[in-house]
Amino acid sequence: MRAWFPRVAVIAVVVVALLASGATSVWLWMTADPPHSLAAPRLATSAPVSYQDFTDRRGVTLRVDSQPDSRLESGTGGRVTSFPCAPGEVVESGSALAGIDGRPLVALATAVPLWRELGIGDRGEDVTALQKELVRLGYTLTADGTVGRRTLAAAATMFERAGETAPDSERVDAGRIVWIPAASVTIGECRTSVGETQQAGDVLATTSGATTRVSVIEPIADLVDGERTLTVDSVAVPIEGAGIDDPAALAALAATPSLQRDDAATATGRGDPAGEAASGGAIRGTIELSTPVRVGVVPPSAVYAIEGAAGCVATGDAALRVRIVGSQLGQTFVLFDAEQRPDTVLLSSARRPACT
Repeated sequence: MRAWFPRVAVIAVVVVALLASGATSVWLWMTADPPHSLAAPRLATSAPVSYQDFTDRRGVTLRVDSQPDSRLESGTGGRVTSFPCAPGEVVESGSALAGIDGRPLVALATAVPLWRELGIGDRGEDVTALQKELVRLGYTLTADGTVGRRTLAAAATMFERAGETAPDSERVDAGRIVWIPAASVTIGECRTSVGETQQAGDVLATTSGATTRVSVIEPIADLVDGERTLTVDSVAVPIEGAGIDDPAALAALAATPSLQRDDAATATGRGDPAGEAASGGAIRGTIELSTPVRVGVVPPSAVYAIEGAAGCVATGDAALRVRIVGSQLGQTFVLFDAEQRPDTVLLSSARRPACT
């Protein structure tokens, strides 16, 4: 009888332990929070705002306008005393192209070639053309179509800067001006050299088709305000509005592979047979802000009351007007007023104030 008692006691202890363990497990199961991976997601009501530089870079298609090849003719005769000519060299309007009998011939890009000697009181389209080019070159006068003292003084200063030792301030000698078709031209072939004798009308050199303007074919709307830069290949130049006609910028662009390929295509059949300004094919480039602006980066759902590129974001109890300037990979780029740089924005429409 005494042999079975320990076994019964052991079994009783085991049963009590199992019951206690089960009760504890049930209590833990009923009271513990679920694992994080199984918990219901909590809806975010706000998001942080980060800030970054933004250049508003856009791809553009460009039109290249150019003049056909042209001949640079001397308006006077004599012995060539200087001629720093080389194929590929760029000649700027207002600079000396050559020297005849020790006096400079000045290259000048006027809308109408000068064909006569000009003095006080002369009027005409050629006078207006001369005055406008002198103004573009930085001389102070009014392009009113009538030769006055300021016109003569400006022309004399131009000749003096080109190397004339005793410029004539009483007249403009058209024979000493070589007309060029654009503010900047590239020499194609040199036709004379120092020591040779030239007659009036002889060809000094020829030009390869000069680029006269590079313009955006389809202007882009909603650009961020600010000065912009056009980049073609690796060359970047300033651009105002939808086009470029600055001689220095055009000369830089003309040296790019894209424009050189375009010039070659124009020369093989796309030029204007009538001799007017030719237009080459379209090329690609990019425009962007010269100085980046600081924009806020927010989730798309943070922007509400959107009308076009305008909208609002909310921070606290305030609604801030913003301009949407771009988006990328679930991010919206917004432009705040300079004094508004919130750290967070609201995402819940129930909490956001009205956008006014």
